[in-house]
Amino acid sequence: MKTAIINWENAYENDLVRETMEICEIDDVLAWFEGDPDELRINSETVLFIDIQNPEHTRQTVIYLDGSYQVDETEIIKRLTEFYSVDENGSDSFDLYYNKTESTNENMKNLKNGIAYRGGKGYIYSLYTSKN
Repeated sequence: MKTAIINWENAYENDLVRETMEICEIDDVLAWFEGDPDELRINSETVLFIDIQNPEHTRQTVIYLDGSYQVDETEIIKRLTEFYSVDENGSDSFDLYYNKTESTNENMKNLKNGIAYRGGKGYIYSLYTSKN
């Protein structure tokens, strides 16, 4: 699957995002961040993100929002690219970069470098700590 990783401010320029917004009848990308978006933590700073896939599952766009503007954008893109990476066989290879950890409130609260991911589904986040 081809993956694009973009800042929320540039999301309006992405074809898949625009198409999905039309289907969902929303006119503001930030509306997707009002619920419980996924979280990337870098040095305890939280960057929110969501992913959108086309119906054929051949393209996806990851949109991130750094509300604090404290995290280097290059680092955000690097870590999200690692999380969404696939190997040459098409298998997920994020396990090269992240360890899955038990999903508890304490682990979520103390997550300094990692990802809390629910992928827009369910109520419980899967927690991953960065190996770097």
